[in-house]
Amino acid sequence: MSLPVRIVGLSFVASAVVGIAWAAPAPRGPISEIVKDRKAFIPQRKYQALPASTVGIVVSDVVAMMAQEGRGGPPDAMGFSANGNSYRWMYVPVADKPRISNLQIAVGEKGEQRKTYPQLDMASPTAVKQWGIDVPYALVEVEVNDGLAAPADQAFVATSMKRLDGTKEYPLKVPEVVALLRKRYQTYLQDEKKTLEEALAKEGKDALKDKKPTGPRETTELFYVTWIAESQHLRVCFRTRVSDGAYEYTDNIRPRPVPLPLPPNRKPGIQPAPLPAKGTAMKVPPPQRFRMRHGTTFGIEFGMAYEVDKSGKLVKVSTLPLEGFRQVIPPTPALGDMRPRPLPQPPAKR
Repeated sequence: MSLPVRIVGLSFVASAVVGIAWAAPAPRGPISEIVKDRKAFIPQRKYQALPASTVGIVVSDVVAMMAQEGRGGPPDAMGFSANGNSYRWMYVPVADKPRISNLQIAVGEKGEQRKTYPQLDMASPTAVKQWGIDVPYALVEVEVNDGLAAPADQAFVATSMKRLDGTKEYPLKVPEVVALLRKRYQTYLQDEKKTLEEALAKEGKDALKDKKPTGPRETTELFYVTWIAESQHLRVCFRTRVSDGAYEYTDNIRPRPVPLPLPPNRKPGIQPAPLPAKGTAMKVPPPQRFRMRHGTTFGIEFGMAYEVDKSGKLVKVSTLPLEGFRQVIPPTPALGDMRPRPLPQPPAKR
């Protein structure tokens, strides 16, 4: 009689286990949302004052982000971003071969004071190695302007840095997370390839009517990463623009430099450069020819933003909706020989 009892007991235990499995909540995936404020997806010259010490991301490939704001710098320069603000240039103290000497920096959160730094360089992969940072992206705690804070401006001096990611408090490793999110975004592009092609074709038909695009098709991708202190999230954004168009080209000439005339009544003792000997032609570089295009450009813009918590878990995915754009580029008048012409003389007084 013991065998049936055991069977019943095992069945009861199995049923209990199954009940527990059904009752357990399913693993929660990342939150999905649609971006409503398109202009805020990528910051545009957005700055906030920095306290004496702040946490954010040091970033290597900042050229494209800086360019879209009309800024530029050395190709290897690194930037700093926190709380969804624009990248800020960072200067770092150096002991040897400073590229920047005696630079005055506004300090204090209102910029009410100034401090002079005798030897600085732009933050770069080489310059930040003094703090053990040897990766293209890192979560860091930065001492700002020797602990004097910084106003809402484009740059500050990072007088000390401490890497935080990969530690017990911040287990995520920023370079690995960024690499995985890049792959995820590329997979999204492949999965949506047909939809994107159809959207681009529709935009072209609406923009060109019966004309056919001449190309070239151009794709640009903007990458932006920041650290959100309030939520303790790493936010990584990708925005892609694909454009095409129907173009015509105008041959143009970049004017050649023409020697300026000698100044009248030159002062004694100041001699002009010697003129070439009589009968000798002056060597003037030939004009440079180039082509300028005009016509109609059309395209589509879309993107994704991912948020990862400090443990490295993906917690939020934001979709930048696909949107079309178009632009008419007028023809540029051809430039001829831009030699100086005499100014018109005022009419003589009677």
